[in-house]
Amino acid sequence: MSQQNSSSWDLGRFVKTLSYFGAIPFLSSIDWFQQWLGSRPDPKIDRSAISYGTSTGSASSFLTDPKLGSILVVGASGNLGQQVVQQLVDQGYRVRSLFTPTEEVPTPSQNQIEPVQADLDDPKAVSEILTGVSAIICADEVNRSLTHLINAADSLNRPGQLIFDFTNPTSDLKEVWGALDDVVMGGVSQSSIRLGVDGAAFSGTVSTANSGGFVSIRTRNFEPPLDLSQAEGIELCVKGDGNRYKLLLRSESGWDSLAYSYSFDTVPNAQMLIRVPFAALVPVFRAKTVQGAQPFDSSQVYAFQLMLSKFEYDGALNPHFSPGAFQLQVKFIKTYRAADLPQFVLVSPAEAPHADEESLRQSGIAYAIVRPATLTDETGRRSLLFTPNIPDQDSKISRENVASVCVNALSHPQARNVTFSVTEAQGNCAPHEWDCLFSQLLTW
Repeated sequence: MSQQNSSSWDLGRFVKTLSYFGAIPFLSSIDWFQQWLGSRPDPKIDRSAISYGTSTGSASSFLTDPKLGSILVVGASGNLGQQVVQQLVDQGYRVRSLFTPTEEVPTPSQNQIEPVQADLDDPKAVSEILTGVSAIICADEVNRSLTHLINAADSLNRPGQLIFDFTNPTSDLKEVWGALDDVVMGGVSQSSIRLGVDGAAFSGTVSTANSGGFVSIRTRNFEPPLDLSQAEGIELCVKGDGNRYKLLLRSESGWDSLAYSYSFDTVPNAQMLIRVPFAALVPVFRAKTVQGAQPFDSSQVYAFQLMLSKFEYDGALNPHFSPGAFQLQVKFIKTYRAADLPQFVLVSPAEAPHADEESLRQSGIAYAIVRPATLTDETGRRSLLFTPNIPDQDSKISRENVASVCVNALSHPQARNVTFSVTEAQGNCAPHEWDCLFSQLLTW
């Protein structure tokens, strides 16, 4: 039988769906009826009394600490790179030490160190080594091209608010999400969400029978709504099946209210990081774009929804849609925002500035460019001076001190998007008074 032919419509599932999300207020408030549905009577989610699967059991866990990801050290085989690696480990960071394919990879002396080999001229290899990396320190004294590394650095973990960690599900999380399929308009498609250690599996069967053709999972409304106004957008880690899906957000509490949509494609069995800028959300009402609608209000987010639909927008068909069985696995949903701290620290010799300096400045990545004086192997702990000028040719600085500057720049927002020179000279700050040293960058 063709999927376009009439199929039996499930009235019971229709009532369950509307009651679960509070679209039928009378039924939604009856305890025994909601218990029969296997859910709480109140269709709203009190976000102050529920854990969302985060490591802290709180919906306000902010991933602002760069120690939550690995630090990639480029030039780890050199004297300066070795100093950087050791100081990072001493401060509690996890380190990914990069070696070229021709270099011998040493056995790591500490568990926090992960040695990897990759050719910086190979875009695919560069992309792979950045998985799970939150920042880069390039301490390579060879001064090789960083073009592919800079181009791929936009995938670095960015700070944000972890909203749903589906790899660490809680019993409360099962009360948040429910299926919302085309049964509400007479269709017969069916979906569900299953939680496990590998994440949430949004799966089922989508059918175009009865003029249907969509499946989705949606959260019940948050009360009070989430305030995500400090973020740039939403980030999802997914593994799909080749279909094009939609993420929809709502800034109104109404059941059939205006939604803001973003379409994203998946690659079969490939894990992907999807970034959804709030500015790119399209205002829609039942898959039709709404001209003149206000921009999405991220200060009050009432609901999230993931959808697979045969339609894109305004009657156009989804170009990557296949009826039948589907599955989208989701590991987490979080916000992301511009990094307040440097995520790419580049050591650029003052006498021969790195050719990629300007590319880094134009990349949009939060950077710190450090131009050291002539490098020595003397012991550090001497007084340092930060200046906007190129240091004199006779000035010197130890590799140990340069490594300290790079490592500490990762935790100082004053070093964000600044190019500065560093020498061993008496200034206004005591040796290694980092707050004093980096605060001077704001006065230039």
